Amino acid sequence: MEAFRRTYSMIEDLAAGKPLDISRKLKEVESLQERSLEIKRTVMKELSETGTLLVNREDLFRLISKLGEIIDFIHGLSVMISEMAEMKWRVPEGLREGIVRISEATFETIVKLRESLIALGMNSPRSLILAKEVEDLERKVDVIHREMDLRVITCGAELPIVLLLRDIIQFHEDISDRCEQTADLIRILVL
Repeated sequence: MEAFRRTYSMIEDLAAGKPLDISRKLKEVESLQERSLEIKRTVMKELSETGTLLVNREDLFRLISKLGEIIDFIHGLSVMISEMAEMKWRVPEGLREGIVRISEATFETIVKLRESLIALGMNSPRSLILAKEVEDLERKVDVIHREMDLRVITCGAELPIVLLLRDIIQFHEDISDRCEQTADLIRILVL
């Protein structure tokens, strides 16, 4: 979640035309990604050594792997934003609000997924409710994604900017899709 919070801040800076701290924020995202990989390796090692007694061991492995995919997509998004800022390319005026809106919706999805993960250990029925909310939020990102994709294609910007903006929009969609898939894995663990 912290990695996406930094990425979201990068998007806001880029949309506002003030990409001053983007390279520093990218380094923070990369540091958080590395830390998450270390945690993932540690948890997987612990599961493999002591998890033979766990009935849901394979499902836990899948859950951890899917969470790793989310951080990978967040890093990819951050790199795209950094590249755009480095090239001194600006988000066209008519797209700025939409880029921020899809970032907000993606962040909401990640926050809800986090809440569902926390509830998994304490309150299984609550975790299921939150997993359903992740699905609903993912659909919201889908709608914004489709809208923004068409707006980017027709914005009249130079082709490299259009392609990069489409990638940025797609990364948001991919992150929210992985959140939904993770919510499905939470549902499997609860049931």
